[in-house]
Amino acid sequence: MDTTKKHLKKTHNPLVSIITPSLNQGQYIERTLSSVLNQTYRNIEYIIMDGGSTDNTQNILDKYRSDPRLSWFSGRDKGQYDAVNNGFLKARGDILGWINADDVYTESAVEKVVHVFQMKPSVDIVYGRLYSLVEQGTYTRILYNRPFSYQWLRRYCFTNPSATFIRASLIHQEKFLIDTAVPTFGDWDWFLRMAEAGKRFYYLPEIITGFRVHPASRIMRMDKRMIRKERRMITRRHNVALDYINLWVDIIIPVYERLQNAQLLIRNREWREILRRMLSATSFIFMHAKKKL
Repeated sequence: MDTTKKHLKKTHNPLVSIITPSLNQGQYIERTLSSVLNQTYRNIEYIIMDGGSTDNTQNILDKYRSDPRLSWFSGRDKGQYDAVNNGFLKARGDILGWINADDVYTESAVEKVVHVFQMKPSVDIVYGRLYSLVEQGTYTRILYNRPFSYQWLRRYCFTNPSATFIRASLIHQEKFLIDTAVPTFGDWDWFLRMAEAGKRFYYLPEIITGFRVHPASRIMRMDKRMIRKERRMITRRHNVALDYINLWVDIIIPVYERLQNAQLLIRNREWREILRRMLSATSFIFMHAKKKL
């Protein structure tokens, strides 16, 4: 056990540093910011790495200037992963988190994660569950997740960065920075590299993050050509067959998610939402069939 882990186990109230990369996310960042600063766990350092926003982001940050836990740095960077890396290197905490500027933490997320790190000193990475948000900030569905398995991680990136925390030693001593040469799937590559190095992941089976889905998000703006290019990068680096990744990401996991969320809706007796989704699916099938005729 390294000295960092020994220290963290003995520390009753370790400092948690949370990084948010941001560029023109003024529409969402205040809710993200509020979700971090209103955690039940108080010993937090919150660093916002702003890429030079030209919207109302600065005005929102100014509203929270009096909170000593918050600091921000504004200037051009080389993209989201570069901003996160720089934030990690600035951080002083024993535990590091990364939440994007359009996502939110649940109220006791950090407290639950700290408890795991303290109780399990051999663990390097803790990740939890997350649910999907639409633009209005309402819950839509729980996203796929599972207990850690390296073989499963090679199939599908079920470990979302906004629901993941790591020991600071992975950055400051072992230099596990995100590779900016993988512009969109860099988090998947990052998790795979840490797993291949034998770092221990721990699955916290509780929802700790809301993952926002909106038209301007990076994943929504990816075209098929970019997706294929990024997947090829993952296959070359980690020796995974491209057809294998495509099968799991495009077919198996989406079907599993739909079934899981249908069960959730039935269990909660949300009959109106079930009917709405059935009508939406029927309409889509009808329109698709009409085009084929």
